Amino acid sequence: RGWPKGTHAALGEAADAALVALVDALPAGAQGQVVTLAQHVGSTALDSRIGRISDALVSTIDDPARADAERIAAAERLVQLRPADTAVVDVVMQRVGGRSSPELSAGFIAALGLSSASEAPVAILDRLAALTPPLREAAVRTVLANREWAVLLVDRLERRSVALGDIPLADRAKLTDHPDRRLRDRAKKVLAAGGGLPNADRQRVIDEILPVVRGGGDADRGRVIFKEQCGKCHVHSGEGGRVGPELTGMAVHPAHELLIHILDPNRSVEGNYRAYTVATEDGRVMTGLLAAESRTAVELVDAEGKRVAIQRSEIDEFQPSPNSLMPVGFEKQIRPEGFADLLAFLTKRGQFVPLGLEKVATAVSTKGMFYDPQSAVERLVFADWGPKEFRGVPFSLIDPLGQSVPNVVMLHGPQGYLPPTMPRKVSVPLDATVRTIHLLSGVAGWGFPAVGRGSTSLIVRFVYADGAVEDHPLVNGEAIADYIRRVDVPGSEFAFDLDGRQVRYLAISPRRTASLAAIEFVKGDDATAPIVVAATLEMPSH
Repeated sequence: RGWPKGTHAALGEAADAALVALVDALPAGAQGQVVTLAQHVGSTALDSRIGRISDALVSTIDDPARADAERIAAAERLVQLRPADTAVVDVVMQRVGGRSSPELSAGFIAALGLSSASEAPVAILDRLAALTPPLREAAVRTVLANREWAVLLVDRLERRSVALGDIPLADRAKLTDHPDRRLRDRAKKVLAAGGGLPNADRQRVIDEILPVVRGGGDADRGRVIFKEQCGKCHVHSGEGGRVGPELTGMAVHPAHELLIHILDPNRSVEGNYRAYTVATEDGRVMTGLLAAESRTAVELVDAEGKRVAIQRSEIDEFQPSPNSLMPVGFEKQIRPEGFADLLAFLTKRGQFVPLGLEKVATAVSTKGMFYDPQSAVERLVFADWGPKEFRGVPFSLIDPLGQSVPNVVMLHGPQGYLPPTMPRKVSVPLDATVRTIHLLSGVAGWGFPAVGRGSTSLIVRFVYADGAVEDHPLVNGEAIADYIRRVDVPGSEFAFDLDGRQVRYLAISPRRTASLAAIEFVKGDDATAPIVVAATLEMPSH
């Protein structure tokens, strides 16, 4: 937890002298941290150094030769060194905008979130209308991360000294879902009065926009809208943020289905993408996806993709939400024609389309998957979770966000702690004619040679739109091998070495050229626990 607040230590003259010697021996960039530590434990021995260290930090902040990360870190240290100092607020805020890049300016604004000066939120809100849209987002996000500052924001919304249009859609949702009931009620009232709340009848909104979407749109314009409205949280074709589900494979779904997910994201929320709000005893408020939790801490991933760890001992409230982190109300930011363009982009099909497995993934491959969740050898871990390519076929992996998100499909097996709990079948709906399905798979727990050749480990089933079903059995020892080390079998090809473990590649083509309603992965009749890591559809050439 760090040093307990309000608790001072009697260090004595010798310890104070040692602190002075230490800070004088350190480079300027590290001195501020020692001074901050001394302040926390109640020592005043370094107070005389604060002015000199502050000057050095300001020099770093203003040095264009330094990386943005260094300059932002210097701003954070300056605020932590003098948290109640109004002059520091002015120094940092003066450097927002102007010659500072948007990323640097956003970092400076976030650094002010560490301030305890009452003038800090006032300075941010006074500049709000003059900031560019990305910096307004950073400013509102910083204000909403502090319970008392959020009250000031609602005060200004009520007085109309802050325009409702300056509050991004996602941040309006943070206000209406705020853990402080009184603040939440005030926010709902002021947003409703200004037309800032989305229509609660989501089906009506969908019905109004759907005819425009069915008329078609422009995919190039849709790409621009994706980058502006969706790219912060979603990846498409390797670009964007990995907070929400990847959207590269959405082309196999009809536009009207995707429109429902966009306009009514709370209609069906996967557990991995539910929002959590944490309020701490010192007034901080954080909202995001639950990335990890332990006996002593929880970790959230916010809408910017940043991971924030909070000690349980500091938590005042920890609220899971039935809602998605994705906000409701995009119709207030995108015109109906814009939705048509966006969906034209999302449903545009190239030669290869990833088959999204997010909704059917059953296991976290960065944990031990078979006998022991702590086992380092029972895992399939890529060096990174970005796009992969094998034999010219692109594959999109699911990022497990550490060990929190199921990222592979494992089917039932009779042995171990996890396989017996796995399903015997998963089904991925789609609406497309497919030439070939390419798989990163071909491995199983207790695959060949652990279990002898000849049994069926996995069935890839094509379900046609007319109801016909076509099964393709993958036989252990022919297409399937053990994951634990490289074991070659004739029906699949070694693709990736994952720290000694293997993932293999194989491709299967439907026998008919007809529209598919679903692709299913079905457990065979043997004792293996088959795994599918990723799947890509190859579309027919026209």
